Amino acid sequence: MRKSSIILAVILSLATIYFGYQIVYIFPLILTTQGLILNSILIVSEILCALFSVYLYHSVFCAMEWKHFNYKSLREHPAVTIQVPTYNESKDVWKGTLEACMKQDYPKDKYEIIVADDSSDANMADEIRKFCSQQKIKFIHRDHRRGFKAGALNNILGMSKGDVVAIIDADDVPERTFLSHSVEALYSENKIAFVQSRNAERNDGFNAVTGIGRLVRDLFFGAIMKSKDMRNLAIFCGSGGVIKKSVLLEHGGWPEETVTEDIDLSTKIFASGYTSRFINPVECRGLLPSTFTGLCGQTARWAHGTTNTLRLRWKMIARIPGFFRKLEHFLSCMTYLIGPAIVAIDLAMVYHLLTRTPIFHMYEPTSMWIFGVGFTVSSFLALLYVQILDKKFSLSRTLLYIFTIYGLSINFTKASLKALLHIKFEFFRTPRNEARKSLGCVMKRYWIESVLGVLSIGSSLTAITSPSYAMQAIWVFLFGIGFLTAPALAIKYR
Repeated sequence: MRKSSIILAVILSLATIYFGYQIVYIFPLILTTQGLILNSILIVSEILCALFSVYLYHSVFCAMEWKHFNYKSLREHPAVTIQVPTYNESKDVWKGTLEACMKQDYPKDKYEIIVADDSSDANMADEIRKFCSQQKIKFIHRDHRRGFKAGALNNILGMSKGDVVAIIDADDVPERTFLSHSVEALYSENKIAFVQSRNAERNDGFNAVTGIGRLVRDLFFGAIMKSKDMRNLAIFCGSGGVIKKSVLLEHGGWPEETVTEDIDLSTKIFASGYTSRFINPVECRGLLPSTFTGLCGQTARWAHGTTNTLRLRWKMIARIPGFFRKLEHFLSCMTYLIGPAIVAIDLAMVYHLLTRTPIFHMYEPTSMWIFGVGFTVSSFLALLYVQILDKKFSLSRTLLYIFTIYGLSINFTKASLKALLHIKFEFFRTPRNEARKSLGCVMKRYWIESVLGVLSIGSSLTAITSPSYAMQAIWVFLFGIGFLTAPALAIKYR
């Protein structure tokens, strides 16, 4: 048995004992109906957050055991079509990407490049069309955006000659080895349907927002994807990956029902019995959002699309072979429900402080309280681990990331609830060069975070001097700072 599995069993046992103790021994001390309702909301939300912490713990320990793919060089070179979707991109974004695609360490007669353009700006479309004509790159333009990125890719699928389809976003500059490494991994086993390479960034040091974006990628690719790969469940991430065209056609092309066609298709493929691979180190480098509103838009799309995949494909998830593989993918698709859980915890705690309604934390032994807080906070060691592994450690950036996650929880909540309630989400293209927004526009966008932050800090100050409520007040005060991080970053980086 893997060490990571043993550690997971220990962590789950400790978490079960902790919450079991609260429910069996402490809940009976809260006899009022109001108290039981409040505490039920609180403990369910805390259990959801604990699941996310366990998920991170397990990912880190799996990452420690994960082994790199052993490249031996390709004996045969199947035909590949590199598909590059574009939409109103400036030349400084796509030019380097297309040039890197043309310089792949792969036989030139064995791959082609097709640009799938949906640009509404005629000048931008003409500029890329002219470049493609000069470089003998196929250029296909649509005058509509039906299906958005998935629709654009489906539109060129029939004219793609390759047995393998590679997807590269307009801002992602692939390494010379991207095709050779990805295709070799793809054909290493018959069951492998697609290969996802590690993506990194080209503008990490631009400002604090790109720094936060890099930490999101580091945690995902540096730990979570390695953990998934150990169960042959690494998901396709929209760019920097290759997929067998026959598998893509077998599943009806890219699904257009969700705004994250990558995890949606991954789910369908896993349910059919196929597997995947994740390769490291970095094979593509893209651009991160440099404004906080851009980061919010990107993460809202991820939250909506991932949660919508859970809503639409839960039966498919149940068909994925292997109990733990089912559980892994199910937890992966419910990741963004941590947003509603964080908001629910804060609102319950604020209500507790303002009305003095008892909560179970008031009655638990000090050792239990220390364990609960330590368990939640220490899960961020996952982030410290991947930074140390990549030799990019920054404690200040890590602390900012933690507070930003709380600030983004409203963003996650709105997007994931829209998905669960089947409310349409307008596709958001991650901005490369975003116009500066007015202060009024920013404040209007983040008024909920602002109100909740002020309410949290205000309620904590009313109770912080009381011995019975001081610890809860400190907790809520930190929540408040986290919520106010969103408008503060949005104003500074707009």
